[in-house]
Amino acid sequence: MALAGRLPPAEMFPAGRPDLRTRIVELASGVRVRVVEAGDESSPPLVFLPGWGCSVYIFRETLAPLAAAGFHAIAADLKGHGLSDKPDSPAEYTTESMRSHVVELLDALGILRAGLCGLSMGAALASHVAAAFPQRVSGLVLVSPVGFDGVPGLRLLKALTPMSSTARLASMASRTMIRAMLLGVYGKLRRFTERDVDEYWAPTQFPGFTRAMRHLLHEYTWNAPFPQLDVPSLTIVGTRDYLAPRRAAAKYARRNPQMITLVVPGAGHVVFDEAPALVNRSLVEFFRAHSSDGLYFDKNDTDFQATSAGG
Repeated sequence: MALAGRLPPAEMFPAGRPDLRTRIVELASGVRVRVVEAGDESSPPLVFLPGWGCSVYIFRETLAPLAAAGFHAIAADLKGHGLSDKPDSPAEYTTESMRSHVVELLDALGILRAGLCGLSMGAALASHVAAAFPQRVSGLVLVSPVGFDGVPGLRLLKALTPMSSTARLASMASRTMIRAMLLGVYGKLRRFTERDVDEYWAPTQFPGFTRAMRHLLHEYTWNAPFPQLDVPSLTIVGTRDYLAPRRAAAKYARRNPQMITLVVPGAGHVVFDEAPALVNRSLVEFFRAHSSDGLYFDKNDTDFQATSAGG
């Protein structure tokens, strides 16, 4: 049962945006995922993955500009998030399960090879996909990647969210708590708005959302070794990001000498929100150099899906 006070689904992003399209995609696992997209479906595909607790709203200022630059820009609410399905089993939220989830999404979209761009946990997921399935990724952009260098305060968060707490988590997710979380992830370049608070608070109306966030905290590996990548990659971090500090990005770049690192002065964790023009320009330049020109396949080709999902 949905909780009152939040934006109803019909009013959540991308409501009122005729330049963006929304659809529900059913994956081979049966999980249904909401995607928001812009651009010609025959153009080079770019797939955007939000971070923990985040919906496709974070890409609201990116999808249309990337489409205008000649790409098919697709953002997905990962399972457990936004308006996608929210499986209840903790096993659905391990790193391996989430990685498979992204590959299933590519298969369901009929995308053979795409540029991947992720924020925070979504950046880490994109890295895991690129490392395991380099043939599926033409280029990789990691914005504020979290999932390789630990998370400040994670031990305390786990202690405060035992399995017995799942029944009351939704009622604990107040608008005040969302505001406090946003204060922690923004830098100096932009202040969040009340609409931002509404959008980030909206998914908490579904009890499955807060359970999924709890399961990710406990089941996802937040300090995995950074993988060796065989695809072109770009990392974007802010100087005021305490979740994905510059020193971590520098460590990833040393492991992957071909990686380019862009540091945004004054930006916090949500660089997409704080410096959209800079981010969009960087994405266009990077993916124009490293993109696949409309590499799609017949999504009903079960032989291909079985092969790709199996590695």
